[in-house]
Amino acid sequence: MMRNLLTLLTVLALAAAASAATITIVNVDDPGEGFNDPTPLAPVGGNPGTTVGAQRLNLFQHAADIWGGLLPSGVPILIRASFDPLTCTETGAVLGSAGPLVVNRDFSGAPQADTWYHGALSDKLAGTDLDPGTEDIRARFNAALDGSPECLGGRGWYYGFDGNAGTDIALLPVLLHEMGHGLGFSTFVDESDGSEFFGSTDIYARHL
Repeated sequence: MMRNLLTLLTVLALAAAASAATITIVNVDDPGEGFNDPTPLAPVGGNPGTTVGAQRLNLFQHAADIWGGLLPSGVPILIRASFDPLTCTETGAVLGSAGPLVVNRDFSGAPQADTWYHGALSDKLAGTDLDPGTEDIRARFNAALDGSPECLGGRGWYYGFDGNAGTDIALLPVLLHEMGHGLGFSTFVDESDGSEFFGSTDIYARHL
């Protein structure tokens, strides 16, 4: 009985591993900045990086791995990512954003006709990369949150995996939220006038 149970658990574990999506971060930052920032930084909260850039990249991949473990897809997902100086004042800041680089409709395997799907989702449903050579998601986050007094009063990013950010801003939950938009949790309907993207609705809007 115990041997049968162990066999079943092994099979289930292997099935889960086989179905997990592989999400890869494509670093498009220039040398010396963003993910390549060489500023020394002590490891923190489970993040073993020893520079600002390494900790940023580690955290991005950690967030990608969390999403990958939840999503069944045999088609690799690529995220074109960068850290850039975005708007930041003493009282407000753009933390970052992410969204799909490509969308598809009326492809083989599409559950709904005349309906847009985010690139990563459409690839999964089609069982193939519908846009080879192109990343699926674009992500940009604010490199200005570095502890400078003129940016949110000196608050900066916390790059740990554990959420113990103190007065700083934990990057992990922000990343998970924004990556979700790129993976499929967003609509292409124009919020200002309700117009649809090139005359067709999207799969997210169909479920609102």
